[in-house]
Amino acid sequence: MSQGSLADQVNTAIYRATGREVTITAKSISDWERGWYSWPSADVRAALCEVLRVSDPSDLGFVFRRTQRNVPPAALPDLIGGRALLTTEASNIVELPSGKSFAGAELLVHHCSAEETGLDWLMVEPTEQLTTSLRRTDRWSAVVTSDADGKYYVSDARRFVRRASRIAIRQPVASANVIDDLTAGIIWAVVNADTALLADDAQLEVSQARLAHYVEQSASEASLSEVPELNAVAAQWLGSTFCSRHISRHLGRLSETPFFWTREQRGEDASSWLLWNHKLDYLRYTSRRFIRMRRAFCIPEAEVDASPRYERVLLLLAMALMEAFGITVELTVDPTLSEVGGFVVADEAIEANWLGGEGIWRVDARPRPRRVSEYREIERRLAARSMIAVECSAGRLEAMADYLGVPWRWFRRRCEELAVAGIEGIAQPRSRHLSTRGLDTAIRYVAHIDAIEGSYLACS
Repeated sequence: MSQGSLADQVNTAIYRATGREVTITAKSISDWERGWYSWPSADVRAALCEVLRVSDPSDLGFVFRRTQRNVPPAALPDLIGGRALLTTEASNIVELPSGKSFAGAELLVHHCSAEETGLDWLMVEPTEQLTTSLRRTDRWSAVVTSDADGKYYVSDARRFVRRASRIAIRQPVASANVIDDLTAGIIWAVVNADTALLADDAQLEVSQARLAHYVEQSASEASLSEVPELNAVAAQWLGSTFCSRHISRHLGRLSETPFFWTREQRGEDASSWLLWNHKLDYLRYTSRRFIRMRRAFCIPEAEVDASPRYERVLLLLAMALMEAFGITVELTVDPTLSEVGGFVVADEAIEANWLGGEGIWRVDARPRPRRVSEYREIERRLAARSMIAVECSAGRLEAMADYLGVPWRWFRRRCEELAVAGIEGIAQPRSRHLSTRGLDTAIRYVAHIDAIEGSYLACS
């Protein structure tokens, strides 16, 4: 019997038994014969046993593999390119690395076999055992499947369950969701940030109320000792929120288009622009108030060398988000400027820093003249010698990608793929302080950058 004939008979047997129309192909039969997938869905196993007249799936070589307790957890970076081996049809622990502020986290992934239906989708059977496990709210979970080449593809657990509860048929996992440096970076940032903010959600409310007396002050510094209960990410969120509001309150003093200096030097820090709700609102507010703003980064080579590529991709995406708002991104690699805190300068200056300092924040609406002069000198240096001084947005981002060691063509292609498939299926935050709106904006901007009108937004 040919593989095609067997596939047709299996489809017929499943329809006769369940009333569902499925698409088992000759390729599916070939994958099972080669051992790529060791435990197809229950309907498929029953149909194969019926057609081939055997009593047990084990007679066909199928084996249900459970996770062994002595199997060490896989690390998220090792899933890139299929370097790690996950147990099929079982739950696997995947460790997400820590960072400067990220504490690290664990992701429970359910590695499911899938049918490859074409170039764009893999189909996963939503068994009752799988959906029951995915509904647990005490942990971060994901569905992972793989293809014949050993590449892994991911689907956010909550989205997978919602779809399966509405339509109890095989669920699609987009081929754009392949685990690579882009998707791994997204998962790493979302899960770490979400876990940290959820852990201190109630305490953040208490802390904001405790520090509310600083709001009306034109200059203030808040010490970490005032909020000792907060974890590092929650304290940074609190500081960033305060700084954003401080700058927004005092922008009315500026009569010229301002120059912004930002402290983020690694993707971990820059992911705040992509995920924190107030950061996106702040970008929207400032970009509507001023046209053709400039925002500069100081990223010494040592920081690039110390960052894995999945983290550097996040830094590039954050810059793409700013360009999407019409903000010209500039770059210096001078390490002597790496300790300069965040500021805004035009005809006057505003200081606001929440990152890399000793406290939660340091702000001053009227810095001393000497410091204002220093800020203006930095602005002049960047205007004259930005490392990515290109007229068009795409050119600046490509130059930035080259400096960060991120292949530009690959990055563009992956953004185009995810812009079509959508990123909501990769990792959805649970914290009320987070969303993927900024991330989605950045990815869509890169995907369509050549079609955007305006000489300062895209190459003509």
